[in-house]
Amino acid sequence: MKKIIVLFLILCVVAGFAAADDEGIGLSVGLEFRAENASKANDGDVSTYLMPMIIYENSFLDGALDLSAELDYNFGLTKEDDTNPQYLYVDLSVGYNISIGEKSTLSIILENEFDPIIVAPKIEEGNSLIGIFTPAVKFNQSLDIGDLYAQIGAPINYIQFYKDADTVIGLDFTLGWNSSFGLGIEAKICSLLSPSEASGYTGLDLTVSYEAESIYFEVETLIPNEIDIEGITITPEFDYSFKNFTFYIKSEFAGIGTDGDVVISPALGIKYSF
Repeated sequence: MKKIIVLFLILCVVAGFAAADDEGIGLSVGLEFRAENASKANDGDVSTYLMPMIIYENSFLDGALDLSAELDYNFGLTKEDDTNPQYLYVDLSVGYNISIGEKSTLSIILENEFDPIIVAPKIEEGNSLIGIFTPAVKFNQSLDIGDLYAQIGAPINYIQFYKDADTVIGLDFTLGWNSSFGLGIEAKICSLLSPSEASGYTGLDLTVSYEAESIYFEVETLIPNEIDIEGITITPEFDYSFKNFTFYIKSEFAGIGTDGDVVISPALGIKYSF
């Protein structure tokens, strides 16, 4: 596992220096502290986590090729059955942009996500990771009021928590607007195609954001089809950037609309960009 992390970091640094410019090499490192169920909802316990992260984002070939990679290591500070739970998250994305005229762009996106790789405690009867591969197509149109875009993707859950489980295929349709004055609105409809009885998130994912100079604020709202069972999840986040540093605080409010209590999980973190 350590060799994978070191190799990931080396590849990010090498690729970043190869495309370096005045704005940096596209590499960020960060650290986040999270308190799961800080509200002790439903008579549950508080679980605390510390998560170091490595993020790389850059463009090549005059903006035609986008590359994004993120590695997060989630280390539980609260023991469960005498074990500190540990998870590794890996997200890789490649996008190729094709210009259509002066203001339109068609992008072909391939993303592979391991969410999560369970490091501890070991699982004997299940898989130690969940793998999701998502091909997608995105169309962006630049206007005087900002950028309008639409994306359709098909997430394929090819590795699941349970062994010998069927491959789950979904369909996501996204509409978004990034205004010329900092406002952003994005709505994603999530659904399952096969098998229909599979468990997984289906519903609406709505994100509203605003950015002005060094300040960024967003609110993400997940509205499932079965609100009374899964509940609505609302996650506000506030970021402040100073030079190469970004400080952020966010909190997840889960289970809204169910018979149970609302689970509140706050987090705060810091990132440094090279």
